[in-house]
Amino acid sequence: MLYVQRDAKGRICELHPTPVGSADEARMADDPEVLQFIHERWRQNELSELDRDFVRVIEDTIELLIDKGVILFTDLPLKVQEKLLRRKEVRQLTAFGGRLGGGDDIIPL
Repeated sequence: MLYVQRDAKGRICELHPTPVGSADEARMADDPEVLQFIHERWRQNELSELDRDFVRVIEDTIELLIDKGVILFTDLPLKVQEKLLRRKEVRQLTAFGGRLGGGDDIIPL
């Protein structure tokens, strides 16, 4: 049994294993509306993960173009330079601390 909370339009916006706050409507786990909510959330999470991976691919591509002399780092807009430097800094910190994971590794395809 799952307990659902609904938004202002009556759609499920949260699922809980026990009644919590306004999530007091009991539904079976195989209820079509519950399954649809779970599927939509999974799809949103999958897209977010793909977006994160794609950002890393773009970063690696930019670094490759710079290394090969196709573009200069200074050719990039200042905001892009700042973001690339900040992301590189964070990746280096996580590589040393290992807390956030990922480090400076290559994304598997």
